[in-house]
Amino acid sequence: MSTTERSINSAAIFPVACLTLALTACGIQEDSQTDGSAEPPFTIRNVTGNLYEARTATHNAVFLATTEGIIVVDPLRADFAEWLEGELAARFGSEVEYVIYSHHHPDHVAGGQVFADTAIFVGHENTAARLEGGLPSNAALSDANGNGTLERSEAAGGYLNSFDSMDTDGDGSLSGAEINAATVPLDVTYTEQMMLTLGDSTVELHHPSAAHSADTTIVLFPNERAAFTVDFLHAQRFPGTLSGYTVDEYEAALATVEALDFDILVAGHGNAGTKADVNGFLGLLRDLESDVMAGVAEGLDRETLQETILLADYSDWLLYEERRANLVGEMYDILATPE
Repeated sequence: MSTTERSINSAAIFPVACLTLALTACGIQEDSQTDGSAEPPFTIRNVTGNLYEARTATHNAVFLATTEGIIVVDPLRADFAEWLEGELAARFGSEVEYVIYSHHHPDHVAGGQVFADTAIFVGHENTAARLEGGLPSNAALSDANGNGTLERSEAAGGYLNSFDSMDTDGDGSLSGAEINAATVPLDVTYTEQMMLTLGDSTVELHHPSAAHSADTTIVLFPNERAAFTVDFLHAQRFPGTLSGYTVDEYEAALATVEALDFDILVAGHGNAGTKADVNGFLGLLRDLESDVMAGVAEGLDRETLQETILLADYSDWLLYEERRANLVGEMYDILATPE
């Protein structure tokens, strides 16, 4: 693909955007970083038109097949990316021209090396900064001693599962550099909004305010009337964590999604949904906040609230049984901790 056949445009439709063109390197977890099973299934399904969802057992990526190549959002992990490369070649006879990072958490952006010989890597400027140093934010939450590394005793989920393979210097702790070693740095960054055009297709990148992480990219597919919202918004599914963000902060971030024109919502985990799921997810968070706030006002302790706040209106949502009590406890910690 020559540079004349694909374009990166921010100013044309988004005057406030800041685009950094540099085709050399720029400067508690939602889910397990690995799937937890020896050989989890990898699948592809058509979302609509030329937009597809590619899935592991726990994580979702999306890709757009254009007349001039493929745009992938999140490579997820090395074995998945290798599998996906083969599927794209077999199904479309195309190479990956762009890889977009939704945010910096390694369970979404690791493994992109397989596409590095053909693709330009794109993401938010905060993603580039996070990849350049320090622990990922979902690892930093577990850094109990605050020393800037993750010891084995602090690690959980995927960080614990992959600890030995990531601890390349064998010192019993993980640095940000070790965790991010499997992540290709960004080539192109943006600040607020950005547009990519490849062949007959266009995608838009939108940066919401901080919720779940401070570097999220929402990817809008205008022709397909679909949006990929990754980790801070779920379709009738309980989140694993609020990552310390308040409901007001989530509401501000969700307002960016609500302002976009789309019908189909694809999240980074769980099932796809519709735009109505934006308000549905906010409803869960507001009800959770209200119930916990009332319990705190009554002087009830954390454990009592976890036992008694049932959020029954959401009992049919994915992972309700597994995550309800933990989410209540996390909300208690947010509301009961003095500022």
